Amino acid sequence: MWRVHQQNQIATMVKAQGAVVEVVSRTRTQGEKRSTLHYAVVEFRTANGETIRFEDTMGSNPPAYRVGDAVEVLYDPQTPQSAMIDSWWIWMPSTIVMVVGGSFAVIGGLAWLDAFFNLIKPGGLLGLPGILLLRRRRG
Repeated sequence: MWRVHQQNQIATMVKAQGAVVEVVSRTRTQGEKRSTLHYAVVEFRTANGETIRFEDTMGSNPPAYRVGDAVEVLYDPQTPQSAMIDSWWIWMPSTIVMVVGGSFAVIGGLAWLDAFFNLIKPGGLLGLPGILLLRRRRG
């Protein structure tokens, strides 16, 4: 549900140019396993000239950004502190839903066409009316 809310929020956001000013590393331990993720800290200016600094919520290993990298930022003018880097990661949930939904639509459409043609072929449930319709169109 959070991702759906985030996708709706993204649609109303404004774009700005930003720069990575720091990369913060965080190590997490789960049992015997330790993992380190690197988070970009970005500064940008809003349309009204306010300078905003935020830490991106998407961490990676190896680091996805280096200090000085230019990034495109999405922010809500009402709450610019909740900005995020405009990357393909934020579009991933929508893309997955579209690919899966599109696949089901294609498979369903093909199954419907197969069932339809089986109904109208000779020997099918609608075979005789189908034959008569085809003969009427040809003749």
